[in-house]
Amino acid sequence: MRRKRLQHVADILCHMFCGWRQAYSKHALVALGNGQLEVDILTGKCRFEGKEIPPLPIVAELRGWMDAELIAHNIPATGILSASLRVALSFSEIPWAEKSTTSEYFAHGEPIRSGILHACRVQCESLVATEERGYIGKYADYEEWPVGWPAP
Repeated sequence: MRRKRLQHVADILCHMFCGWRQAYSKHALVALGNGQLEVDILTGKCRFEGKEIPPLPIVAELRGWMDAELIAHNIPATGILSASLRVALSFSEIPWAEKSTTSEYFAHGEPIRSGILHACRVQCESLVATEERGYIGKYADYEEWPVGWPAP
């Protein structure tokens, strides 16, 4: 196995979970609330606080990217014994005046510039395991986005 590439996969899975591809999972994450999320990238299964939940949209994005990355670097998918994420989520709501990020949000083509924001601290850890070893990625993030965004 290519060690540097598999470490890259472990690192990027965490970054992707916190990135723009998470947009259509935000409503589900808010509904889950504070707690520990576990994602099995290979099977798509998700657990929150130890209980199975429906797969989040971000899981298909993560799996698709990982599969493409393995193919692009001639790494056999059969060599990956497991690929998982553990994500600690901590939510609060804040008024727009307390917004601390520079992110901009749009609804129906118009900028959103007021209202209540979800604030979320994310501690993400990934594990990509092969027969030889495990590759661990870690990433912490803080995100804010308008309540109700993105619009369904």
